[in-house]
Amino acid sequence: MYRIHFESRNIIVCSSASDAEEDSCALILSVGEKEHLGNIPMMFEKSSRMPSLYIPTSDRERVCNELCSKYRILDAAGGVVRDPSGRILMILRNGKWDLPKGKLEPGESSQEGALREVAEETGIDRLTIGNLICVTHHTYSREGERILKHTRWYEMKYEGKSAPDPVPQTEENIAVAEWVPVEEIPAKLSNSYTSIREVFHQAGII
Repeated sequence: MYRIHFESRNIIVCSSASDAEEDSCALILSVGEKEHLGNIPMMFEKSSRMPSLYIPTSDRERVCNELCSKYRILDAAGGVVRDPSGRILMILRNGKWDLPKGKLEPGESSQEGALREVAEETGIDRLTIGNLICVTHHTYSREGERILKHTRWYEMKYEGKSAPDPVPQTEENIAVAEWVPVEEIPAKLSNSYTSIREVFHQAGII
């Protein structure tokens, strides 16, 4: 499935309408082969009563490309960082709990960008990077421009014996950076984004 996050709501491109069966609030949109879908996300943004929209299709590439056609695309990367005791590195940005991430610089690989962004946003380096966890897709607007950010998330571990206290990058509106015990993560995620909950789910943490 291809899931586009609109803060707490989602458009899901899936293979079958049966994928929506477990979502009691879902709406299903049937589309034809010649129907252009570029305006669907804008309509979805305005329909706040629509929590989830599922689009079953056998041509996911076409549907996804058309859904993204009116957005500026940004590529980003971030990390789910564990310290030696198993705590997870989280940040509080703009009043929401988040994970360190950011857009890639020209010529930078996603692994390089993920490590750089974690270091910049939290002050934590000496990290080893592991497997790709997942790729999330979320939208936002900046100065009237609609942006769709594709973020690649990686497993990371702190190399030292005892992890230092993180230092939040305040110029990026990060108020807090801290190591969070796994049992406290669900409470943090109650004030977070659906895309971040997806990362924790795909990582097998919640």
